[in-house]
Amino acid sequence: RPSARGSEMLPRSLLFACLLAGASAFVPTGVAPVRVLVPAAGAPSLASSPAMSSVMKKAKAAKRKGKSSSAVAKRFKVTATGKLLRHSAFKSHILTKKHPLRKQKLRRTLQADESQLKTMQKLMLVVPKKK
Repeated sequence: RPSARGSEMLPRSLLFACLLAGASAFVPTGVAPVRVLVPAAGAPSLASSPAMSSVMKKAKAAKRKGKSSSAVAKRFKVTATGKLLRHSAFKSHILTKKHPLRKQKLRRTLQADESQLKTMQKLMLVVPKKK
């Protein structure tokens, strides 16, 4: 049955000649044949191996840019030596029953305690200076 596009339709004799010539008629001359790579006998196949091994995951995580904890970054300030400064708690509300001297002491900036320092430094991606 002729198609609406007459220019694209091949004559039957040309199709018949291509079928007789076989598949070699469809390969253009001067083009190297395509080689199919077969895995070696000892190599694991791609289908059976996991998408990413744990070693590869650790290597990828080491290259990835670290993210600091935004909650910790809002609450602490890093000094030049790697220590962390914090504000005192208990001074945001219910201030009428607190003594003025107590409120004055709460206005000060304090250092983060040594017990929590390493944890907060890890969360802020801070490397302390060596002594």
